[in-house]
Amino acid sequence: MKQILCNKYEVLKIIAEGGLGVVYLVKDLHLNKLAAVKVSKNPGNVKEREFVFREMEVLKELSHPALPGIIDYFEERENSCLVMEYVEGITMEQYLRKFGKVEVSLAVKWAIELAEVLQYLHACNPPIIYRDLKPANIMIQPDGRIKLIDFGAAFIASYGQNREQMMVGTPGYSSPEQWQCGNAGKASDIYGLGAVLHEMLTGICPVQSTFQRRPVREYDRSIPRELEKVVCVCTRKRSQERYQSMEQLRDALLNYEKKGKVKEGLFLIKKGVGWTLILAAAMLFFLPLLKGVSREQFPFPYLEKPLLLSGAALLYQILFLRRGEDAKILKRQEKSIFLTEKKFSGIYISIILVMILSSMLLMTGVLSLTAAAQEKENSLWVEMRDEKNRKLLIKEGSVYQVIDRLRLEIPAERMPEGEITLKVVATGEEGEIYESRTFLLEGGKREE
Repeated sequence: MKQILCNKYEVLKIIAEGGLGVVYLVKDLHLNKLAAVKVSKNPGNVKEREFVFREMEVLKELSHPALPGIIDYFEERENSCLVMEYVEGITMEQYLRKFGKVEVSLAVKWAIELAEVLQYLHACNPPIIYRDLKPANIMIQPDGRIKLIDFGAAFIASYGQNREQMMVGTPGYSSPEQWQCGNAGKASDIYGLGAVLHEMLTGICPVQSTFQRRPVREYDRSIPRELEKVVCVCTRKRSQERYQSMEQLRDALLNYEKKGKVKEGLFLIKKGVGWTLILAAAMLFFLPLLKGVSREQFPFPYLEKPLLLSGAALLYQILFLRRGEDAKILKRQEKSIFLTEKKFSGIYISIILVMILSSMLLMTGVLSLTAAAQEKENSLWVEMRDEKNRKLLIKEGSVYQVIDRLRLEIPAERMPEGEITLKVVATGEEGEIYESRTFLLEGGKREE
């Protein structure tokens, strides 16, 4: 049998059901159009009737595209019945269950729409505090716009302290002050909007972890850092530390991209200066190697300038790239439900140390090669023959028996050009020194 309310509204189905009432989809038999009727659940329950009546009082004076219109109000079998405009679409709660989370640009668009409708409510005289902002109370229409529904919890500031003390809200979405003392103000709605935006961006329902809300970038690093900051400011525990009006919050949502680009640009400039210092230190280290570095110059004064610039790069990193949000840019995080942070704040230190160690190893090798080359270039070729004029193979560490005489020869073709001084010096077993006379030799250019 069909259920007819007020001899006018045919009940088609239940749209939603909560602790304080049931919402039916009905057909207006007189106008032949759909509507929504909110009926208090328990006949005679004064509290339920008061909430339905209050919702009617709030909505009847309001006119905003994001708010449902009031059509009628009546009482039937001691139940209060509020007839409202039927809003087609799905709730944000249903959307999140289906898709998991909302794409960033769309989440920001909906958050701005919520901020605008809440700004409208807060600007009323007296101000209207919504108090129970959550995905279940937000309708997403087929055209993508949203509407705010269920005003049973809305509190009009002029009601006074006694009316305000009724605790209304949902854990995870309602501000701490609502649960601690029942007080709700504009900052409470700002907290609620921040909680909803957090859930849109992450897909994590705060009801499941009421006191463990983590920064949104720990769930998805593609979310802009400035947008994360907006969410964090909205959901601070102390109301004085949040945005102080919906206008401020709306402006923050509209301008977060611009602020992010400016900060990113400044950081890239600062980072570029740091890398310039490191590259300059590297050039001062490696360029002299191409020309050759003598043993007398190593390690100093050869390493003096590279080390000074490396120290300047390290000091620059500590002073300008490890404070505030810049430090976060130098951190890497694994992508998981709760991300483990791995700090790379010592990246410049690592680079500088690696550069110095590798360059010192390279320098040692280069100096060895240079010394070997110089020794080869400046060495004098000497051949040794025995008493029978047989050429002996000179091998370091070998002992040769001399019976009659030992002859040392310098091939003319191995003689350096110009005049040289020659003296043979020998060292005995016990360290005594034996020297020959000094000879002057002159080498000339040899014809090919």
